[in-house]
Amino acid sequence: MEMTSERKYKILKLTSVTLSHEKQDKIDLEFERYMKAVNFVIRAIRKDHVPSGKKTFDLLQEDIATQFDRRPQYVKDVVKTAWGVVREHRRLAQTVRSMRDRMPVFKSGRVIFSQPIVSVDEIALQFQTADRERVPIPFDKRSRNRLVDELQSLVKGKTAYDRVRLTWNKAGYMDIDIRVEG
Repeated sequence: MEMTSERKYKILKLTSVTLSHEKQDKIDLEFERYMKAVNFVIRAIRKDHVPSGKKTFDLLQEDIATQFDRRPQYVKDVVKTAWGVVREHRRLAQTVRSMRDRMPVFKSGRVIFSQPIVSVDEIALQFQTADRERVPIPFDKRSRNRLVDELQSLVKGKTAYDRVRLTWNKAGYMDIDIRVEG
């Protein structure tokens, strides 16, 4: 009898209200910093031929901490995202000939974070910037009401969430995807 330890995940899709220009500027700065950090890790993976995410973390932890952000969870999230981009690029390069000699690139407009950088409550996502400032990103009423039971179970601790993907819409909105166990 074979046992597998696969977890089942569900994605909660929410949108934010229109963010103020002040919040947009703070968040945009974090998005750019994240993009630069992920591309830095991708270049190091390709240059040093690093075989795994754990070795990448060990090799680049100090460099990322001095150049971008000191939080260990930030470094883990950046390395995990970089490896995802590299894997996707390798898979596509098998079928698309023009991608074979190119360096994979992470484009701005999307970040993927986990706790304690982001935290979820019933009405908003709390995003912590590099200078430890909390920026609340409120959910819009329609998506919040549609997922009110799931959000309450997250806040009460009945279900756990893994990573949160924030996708920037240039109109001042954000798409928020929360990966929930179960």
